[in-house]
Order: sequence, then structure tokens, then C-alpha cells
Amino acid sequence: MIREYKFPMLEKVIFGVGSLAKVNDELDRLGKNRALILTGNSLATKTDLVQKLENLLGDRWAGTNSGIRQHVPSQTVTAAAEQAREINADSLIAFGGGSPIDAAKIVALELLEDGQPQEAMPQIAISTTLSAGEFTPFAGITDEDTRVKGLRTDPRIVPKTVILDPEVTLPTPKQLWTATGMKAMDHAIEAIWSVNPQPVTDVLAMAAIRKLHRHLPVCIQEPENLEARGECQVAAWLSIFGLMNVGVRLSHIFGHQIGARWDVPHGITSCITIPHCMRFLAPQTLDQQVMIAEAFGVQTDGRKPEDVAAEAADTVEAFIKSLGVPTRLRDVGAKEDELPIVAEEVHKESAIWHSQQGGQESLLGLLRQMW
Repeated sequence: MIREYKFPMLEKVIFGVGSLAKVNDELDRLGKNRALILTGNSLATKTDLVQKLENLLGDRWAGTNSGIRQHVPSQTVTAAAEQAREINADSLIAFGGGSPIDAAKIVALELLEDGQPQEAMPQIAISTTLSAGEFTPFAGITDEDTRVKGLRTDPRIVPKTVILDPEVTLPTPKQLWTATGMKAMDHAIEAIWSVNPQPVTDVLAMAAIRKLHRHLPVCIQEPENLEARGECQVAAWLSIFGLMNVGVRLSHIFGHQIGARWDVPHGITSCITIPHCMRFLAPQTLDQQVMIAEAFGVQTDGRKPEDVAAEAADTVEAFIKSLGVPTRLRDVGAKEDELPIVAEEVHKESAIWHSQQGGQESLLGLLRQMW
């Protein structure tokens, strides 16, 4: 069987302590002089990082939009695109977590005219969490009226450059860092049990799980440990390396709809969904779940795959609980009477990803287990 592996239009990843200082070199390389920073209110007002970046850019700084909010409400994207036009921005710098990064992608898509290449509105992504959205040509955006999250995709909207500097993650709240670390774990697990697996992605996903399993707890115990933070950043990169090739199967789809409807951070949705999805998918993914178990250090030799898969789910669940994050829908503001609506939207999105996993009733049953 002939298969293909597509590489994104990402050109460079700069990683390591102090790599933020390379941002001007990248603007020079891209031939851009008027950068608009897209970020969130917390990073802009509760830290000095945004001001530090503005000062670093100097004459290349054209403006800052700090109105980006969780799950990227569509009105915030419209406002950011209008600002980019008004100031004649020629490039975008996403600074923050998954929401500013997704917002920058969709703003770029709004600004790129039909047929224009990626170079017409390139992005530099500077990530402060482990959500890893900076590596993909996908972006989520939420309709404020329906509270349903949609997906935009275009190969031109992946950033040209990604900067992973552990120092800029130090002010990131512990729970946000931890939860987005589990989001990266979710990326890796979904890659391994994908309906479209790839050998390159399998190897990198297993490496990501091992790194996160080892270094994420260190970040909690030693918040200033830049080496552990850097290892988690690399793990997030490895976890999502092949997403555009393998897609997602179920946990992410639940996360998209849970997050948008009840304003639950994506990392937290992964903490809730992963163990339940592991058990639900076990009958169809036993071989893949053995791989996941191996990455977590579970003994697999000479054992029935069913037993290994069961222990893998228990191990992942215990790991999540040890991180001190929410693990139930009832604890994050979800409304029980809206579970059928979410099941319906998950069913619809599953069709888009070609990963249909039973009917709405079975999905609703899984949501009730998460409740």
C-alpha cells in the first residue's frame, strides 16, 4: 500500500533558554518590519513579558492586541484583523497559549487574499504553554451565539517560525502549564491510536509520552527548573508532529465541544476525557494501547493486551490525579442537561475527522461517565 507523509509549511523551530532574543533575526529573515503582537490580557497586564517583547522589537513593533480570549470567540478575531489592516501590519506574532496562537492563524487567514502565499502574512509563534497549536495548520474558533467551536484549516496558516523559550513560561500559572502538558499527552495518545497511523508519528508520540511522564511532575515540584520546562516544550512538539497526517480520533473531539460550550480550558478537557476514551476505545485499539502502556513504563511482556490496556488507562488516570487538576465535568461548570447537545456535536465533528465511534447514544453514555 502506498502512503504519504506531509510536512507542514513551518520553516524553523528555535528552542532553548534565551531564544526569545532571536525574534528580530526572524523578522529580518522574513523581510518584515511591522509586526502586530496578538496576546491575552493576563500576559499583557500581569507580567512584563509583552512589554519586553515590544521593546525587543523596537521599530518593528506596529501594535499589540491583548484582547484574545479563551477558545477564540469570533468577535475577537474580527477586531484583531481590523487592527492589523489599520496599522498596515505585515506580520503577526502570537505570544501566549493556544488561544492567541489559534487567533493569529485565523487573522492571517482573514488577511490573506485568495491565492496569496504564506509569506504575505507570516506568523511567528512564541508559546508560553504546552498546547502545541503553534505546529499545526489548524485553528479553532467559537461562535458566540451557538457556543459551538468550529475548525479552520489551511496549509498557509501554520507559523513560519516557532520560538520555545523556557524562560517566558515561568509566569504561566501552574495549573495551566500542567493541564496543557496533559493536552500534549492527549495529542500523543491520539496520534498512536489514530485511524491513520504513521510510523514517524508513532515513534515521536511515544517519546513525547515518556518525556511528559518524567518531566511534567518535576515542573510542579520545581517550578523554576528551566531544563524540565524545556524538555516539556520539546515533548509538546514531538506530540503533535504528525497531527496533520494522522488527525484525531475521539478525546480531542470531546475536548473541542466541551471547551467551547462550557468555557473549559482545553488542557482541562484532556484531563477529563483521556482515561474514559482509553477504556471506550480499548476493544478497537488494543495493539496501540499496548504501545501507550510501554511509553508509561507498564510491563507488557507475556500479558494479555486487554489487561495491559486496562492497566494503561488506570495508570494514566492516576497520573492525571497526581497533578492536582479537575477530572470530572461536574467540577468545571458543565451542565448535565446539555450533555445530549454535546454528544450530538461530537458525533458531527467525528464525521469530519472520519473517526466515527458509534452513535450519539454511546457518546452520550461516555459523557455521563465523565460527568
